[in-house]
Amino acid sequence: MSMSSDVFRRHWKIFLGVTAFVGLFSAIYDHYGRGVHSKPMIFAFQFPLVMGVLPAFLLSLVKALKKVEYASAVRVGVNLYVSGVATLTRGSLATGVVEIFGTTNRLLKYYWIVGWPLLAAGFLVTMFALAKGYNDTVEEKSAEEPEYDE
Repeated sequence: MSMSSDVFRRHWKIFLGVTAFVGLFSAIYDHYGRGVHSKPMIFAFQFPLVMGVLPAFLLSLVKALKKVEYASAVRVGVNLYVSGVATLTRGSLATGVVEIFGTTNRLLKYYWIVGWPLLAAGFLVTMFALAKGYNDTVEEKSAEEPEYDE
């Protein structure tokens, strides 16, 4: 089974690629927008950068996570979190496209209504699962150490 720090190292590299793609997509779409600009389109790259690359990079640096297995509870939390980031990024891009086109859509608000709770739930589940995995690792280590009678 893979360790959590290795998985988070892989995640921040993937998020960096997604950030570059979204930034490039936004720049190209903005260029062909015929002078119409949209802030949600321009700043769409910030969701995967700030909420994806930064946390995953910081978690990959935590030395204590090198001993914590990437268990199913951690995977569920990370999947919820990544889904939240993807939903917010997609919502920002969709809002930008609609604004550049010059119209509105009442359904765009649901990206935000769904994205933020997914992000929060994923964060909480991941942190609790990592804390439990770390505590289990510490307990296993203390159980392996022999007790000395004096």
